[in-house]
Amino acid sequence: DLEKAVKEAAASAAIKIGKNRDFYTIVGCIAGGEAGVDMADAFSEYLGVLSNGAQGEYANRRDKKVQQDLVRQAGLRAVRQACGSKFEEVEDFLKSES
Repeated sequence: DLEKAVKEAAASAAIKIGKNRDFYTIVGCIAGGEAGVDMADAFSEYLGVLSNGAQGEYANRRDKKVQQDLVRQAGLRAVRQACGSKFEEVEDFLKSES
C-alpha cells in the first residue's frame, strides 16, 4: 500500500543521507513540487523535524473541501459547498445554487 511504500522510502532515504551517523544536521524537509508533498510530510515526520505531518487535522490539507473547512473554522469567509458520494446527497445544494 502507499503508506507502507512511503514509510519504506523515508527510512531508506534517511539512511542514505546519514541519519543517526552524524553526517548532517537535518532541520526540515521541503517538497520540490506538488508530487513530493506526501513524501516530504512522511519523511519529515520520520526524521522528527518540523513538519506539517502526514497525520492529524491537516493530513488532507490539499483537499479543497478540507481547505475551505479550515478557512471557515478560522472565522474567515469560505465558499459554500456540499460533499457526497452520490448525486442525491448534493442535489438539493446544487438546486439551491442555480
